[in-house]
Amino acid sequence: MILDRVKTGIDKYNWIMTHVHEVDVSADAAFQKFFNGFYRMRQRPAAFYSAFYAYLERNKSNKALCFEDIIMYLYQKTGSIHASFSSKLLATVNPDMPIWDKFVLKNLGLRTPYHYESDRLQKTVQLYQKICDWYQSEEAAEKLKEFNKLFPNVDISDVKKIDFILWATR
Repeated sequence: MILDRVKTGIDKYNWIMTHVHEVDVSADAAFQKFFNGFYRMRQRPAAFYSAFYAYLERNKSNKALCFEDIIMYLYQKTGSIHASFSSKLLATVNPDMPIWDKFVLKNLGLRTPYHYESDRLQKTVQLYQKICDWYQSEEAAEKLKEFNKLFPNVDISDVKKIDFILWATR
């Protein structure tokens, strides 16, 4: 089951990574539908999608882009903190950056900052840094070995390989 989930995920991920540079993602409905499905970006207001894809289009070749820039931009545009979606935008621009999702947090023993915390935005940025730091750990190296053993000829970044193992471990 995990093998099938990861194999399907890799194929979809590669489609996104190829097409992100071939289309105007701010206007291409097919790309957006595929991306939304892969990353489970559902039931968001139209304004969110418009802001998200316009920002991705403007920054899709910006290797200096950082998590804090994205999360601040989306917060200013939507009034909400979109940690997971910010990480997915960043990881699309820079495959050497990890994804933040509920499976990653669970596997790393981390929790999202509470909604009532006044410094939630700052704590969210700090938590993403903890995720990034974990990817340099021995445990992450073991996840990478596990991926490479299961999928020896997959040409994606080491961070994405680890992402897939974490995502598939539920």
